[in-house]
Amino acid sequence: MQETNTPELQRLKMAWLAAKEANDTQAQLELLRDHPEQQTALIDFIAAYHATAVASAEEQEILLPVTLRALQTAVQRVFSPQVQAVQTPQATVTTLVELRKSRNLNKVEAARSLRLSVEVWSKFEAGAIELISLSQRQLDHLALFFQVSVEQFSTLLTNSQPALTLNRRQTRDAAQQQQQGPRKQSFAEAVKHSTMSKEDKKFWSEM
Repeated sequence: MQETNTPELQRLKMAWLAAKEANDTQAQLELLRDHPEQQTALIDFIAAYHATAVASAEEQEILLPVTLRALQTAVQRVFSPQVQAVQTPQATVTTLVELRKSRNLNKVEAARSLRLSVEVWSKFEAGAIELISLSQRQLDHLALFFQVSVEQFSTLLTNSQPALTLNRRQTRDAAQQQQQGPRKQSFAEAVKHSTMSKEDKKFWSEM
């Protein structure tokens, strides 16, 4: 459904453009985080901005291939509300926990801004959500929120499952069970059995 371009939405678009011009990525992130009811419309606007931006020849040469693919994807989807972000996380970020902390968010803030319960987001951070169970639009939405590419978010999710060490006193069965790590779960299953509101469950199921 096309969002109505209300005065409030126009104000948020102008605020995002101002933050973009100032290279203030924190302000851009806060606009998405602090206005969950306008997230879809803002993401649509941001996708269109990136897809139609014309880079200079010099800028074209230094753009990462993943950035170019992200822009092409946005055009092919006719400005789909979700699009891969062009920013890369810090080199030290290797898990979703580290990514969240690099954005100065606690678990509750991240979950609320993404319209997830803390329990479901915690499963992401534990690497317990099956990557294959996420739709492209869901991945796009998660990646754009954290201002990373879909490929980077996917890698961080995969890396988030902790490496387990075994105690020599454990029985063989117990050791085998621990090696399996946290029980993998589809995103749809995690949402279905969560305490999320019906509206938030619908928000994610329709992606």
